[in-house]
Amino acid sequence: MVLRRIPLFILFFTVTMLSAQVNSPYSRYGLGNVFPTTFGAANGMAGISAAYFSQYNINYQNPASYSDIAYATFDAGAYGNIIKLQDGDESFTSGDGNLSYLAFGFPMLKKLRNHGFGLSFGLIPYSAFEYNIIEEIPTDDPTLGTIEYNYVGDGKLYQIYGGLGYKYETDAKPKATDTTIDILNVFSVGANAASLFGSLYNITYASFPDQVGSQTTKLTYDSRINGGIGNMGIGITRQYVKKYKEEKTSQRDYKILRLGGAYTPSINVNGTQSVVWTNIFRTGNYEVITDTLYIVPDTSGSIKLPSSFQAGFLFSMLSTDVEDKNSFMLSAQYSRTNWSEYSGFQDAGVLGDSWRATIGGEVNTKQRINKAQTKTEDQKVVLYNHAPLVFRFGLYTGQSNLIIDGEQLSDRGITAGIGIPVGIGNGAQPNFAYSKINLFVNAGQRGSNIGINETYYNFGVSFSLVDLQWFTDYKLN
Repeated sequence: MVLRRIPLFILFFTVTMLSAQVNSPYSRYGLGNVFPTTFGAANGMAGISAAYFSQYNINYQNPASYSDIAYATFDAGAYGNIIKLQDGDESFTSGDGNLSYLAFGFPMLKKLRNHGFGLSFGLIPYSAFEYNIIEEIPTDDPTLGTIEYNYVGDGKLYQIYGGLGYKYETDAKPKATDTTIDILNVFSVGANAASLFGSLYNITYASFPDQVGSQTTKLTYDSRINGGIGNMGIGITRQYVKKYKEEKTSQRDYKILRLGGAYTPSINVNGTQSVVWTNIFRTGNYEVITDTLYIVPDTSGSIKLPSSFQAGFLFSMLSTDVEDKNSFMLSAQYSRTNWSEYSGFQDAGVLGDSWRATIGGEVNTKQRINKAQTKTEDQKVVLYNHAPLVFRFGLYTGQSNLIIDGEQLSDRGITAGIGIPVGIGNGAQPNFAYSKINLFVNAGQRGSNIGINETYYNFGVSFSLVDLQWFTDYKLN
């Protein structure tokens, strides 16, 4: 029942949010608003990803993390956002929502000693034009009156990706001062390859609203982009394992220190652009072409995408004795994208190198144990919540890639999230014991240092389905 209900909820959540359309004037430049490529768990931690490796979550931004995936994992997310634009005493609010991403992750060659492999593939949005701006300019001619320019942007770019991760683990060595502590070193590398595709539309309407029945001039740029992109990642982990015994079972505490980083090279992608300039009669959403003034179909070109990198540090404390102990993770990272390298036929405005400093973490609550009566009174079943509640937090500060009137826009915000376990309860399927529903919220400001201040609220839900029995080897007795 778990698998049947969740896709229906995703569909309902997506269709419900599609009724609104966000309006961000800052998406007019370059390739528009660039979407984060972090998934549900990381979104609640302000996008922490450079050193975030998980057995049960997929981390696209550092493909070296794929080598830590322990079980077959399906991750799907949907998002919504609300944007409020403030310019002096004037303000405008709009909203949007859609399916965010689809991703799969699998472990490979699990029986190899000291070696680990992981595979991931999926679909992620890359960027979008989402704006509708009206500018009114009075003319010197009283007959013409005011000229009105309406700038409209629409369209999205997507990427289909596939990636591999590999790790090498050294044999555990006892610490000289304490024979109960083993030290394990892990070196991880990985890479993604992706296909970028989609269309972006820039439309400019010029009209004279004071002249009843006058024609409108429409200029349309239709850009279609496709090409290969990719990134690569690395991770260096030092793990301390403390072993101790309680009654009949052996317990372990883990202290993990990890350095991680990822790099995306600058690359050229192909594209075509057509230009159409027409006169139209425009009534509401209806348009009738009266004359074609200029047309240039499908001119080939290329776009140079920027390089980027991120580097981070992570410390976590985990335990198999989760009935009595909380566990936590804390990470910090710095990321930078060199948007000054961007060039191509798509209008970029003025772009600068963006950067972001981020701190984030998560706390896993103690494991709850529930006892349930079976049909036989003298027998009891112990139900374990193998995926306890996870509380996440994050904050970030930095600069976006946009430069308006000589000033580069600031960008800062906070995030919070929660991971709710799916594999609990009397009707729980044991093979989904580590599956979660992840919720997150993000409040931030862009452009607080210039005239137009954009306050945004992002929120979303994702479903991380972890199947423990996907690759189980069955034996016949």
